[in-house]
Amino acid sequence: MRVLNKYVLSIIAIFFFFTNTLTQSALAAPDALTIISDTFHREVNGKFTDDSLGESILNGGELYEKVANAPKKGSWLIDPQVIEEIVDMSDGYTVLPEQQGTYAEVAKSFIELLRARIGVNTVFALPYGSPDINSRKKISDIELAQIQSVSSLRLSRALDVPVSAGLPDRLPISEKAPSKRATTAFLVLHKTLNRIGDITSDPEVAEIALRSNALLNAQLSRKQVQYLSILLNGTVDRLEKKVKVLPGNYTLTSTNEKIPVTIVNEFAAPAEIVLILHAENARIVIDTAKRVRIDENSRKQVLITAKSVANGKVRVEARLETVKGARYGESNYLEFTISMFGSVISWVMAAAAILLFTASGVQIFRRARRKAVSQ
Repeated sequence: MRVLNKYVLSIIAIFFFFTNTLTQSALAAPDALTIISDTFHREVNGKFTDDSLGESILNGGELYEKVANAPKKGSWLIDPQVIEEIVDMSDGYTVLPEQQGTYAEVAKSFIELLRARIGVNTVFALPYGSPDINSRKKISDIELAQIQSVSSLRLSRALDVPVSAGLPDRLPISEKAPSKRATTAFLVLHKTLNRIGDITSDPEVAEIALRSNALLNAQLSRKQVQYLSILLNGTVDRLEKKVKVLPGNYTLTSTNEKIPVTIVNEFAAPAEIVLILHAENARIVIDTAKRVRIDENSRKQVLITAKSVANGKVRVEARLETVKGARYGESNYLEFTISMFGSVISWVMAAAAILLFTASGVQIFRRARRKAVSQ
């Protein structure tokens, strides 16, 4: 009997132990979090680098299985870049170089499946391009907050579901960090894009700045980092050259003249810039700085006062700066030929020639007349 009682008591103790453990686990366990993220698959021009994203959202693919097997109750953390790429695929797309994509219908079905699985669950947006959050925060936590806000709006628009602002309290800790090469490439682009953003509010600049965050995605391979860096550098160089000062050739024939210097703005938004001029020698004194506003898709001639000091040739460097004083783009040069007294000397010489010719004629006439009289 005592053995039975001990046995019963042991069973009861074990029951209460497991019940208590399960209860504590249930209370402590957070909601399931399903993360939908990937590296980039689309260039800035809209063409896809390959069809691996289509394979991933096909039945049996990595992203498909993640969505299909997601818990019915739980939160979602989704990168809007991935969703925008899939939505772009759904109405037809091109894979480099000129191959027609084959997963358009699969993309449509995947978006429908994702919406159905989300249901009424909470959705959060990852920063666009899934950059490593700690790395991006170190660069600028204010910018990260702005990126997060834009990412939430983009995800909500792409999926047509409500998206919560900010990030969930519980985030998985990444075991990887962006490579040094990726971080360096991003910082160079970030600096140039900030300069461009200081002179214009063109939406294309903001779009490229947002997409550049994909360089800090820790899942990028070395080859992907190199490829994306080349793509973004080419795009940013093209953007920077949309505002420039044109070279010119001028001839100065007086002490003070107004010189038209042309600045071009090819952005679809106004640009505000500072024109800086620097003469290479002392033959000319010229305005050194002038703040200029140029309308969108236009060019403007800025009148600059030039004071001639001595005859000869002089080259003037013309460069641009942001209103914050950062150097912008590449310099061009204005070539000056100074001939302050050139036209006066020409008139004097012409007058002297006429007088000399007239005097010679008079002298010849007088000689002929004297000769006739003497005969």
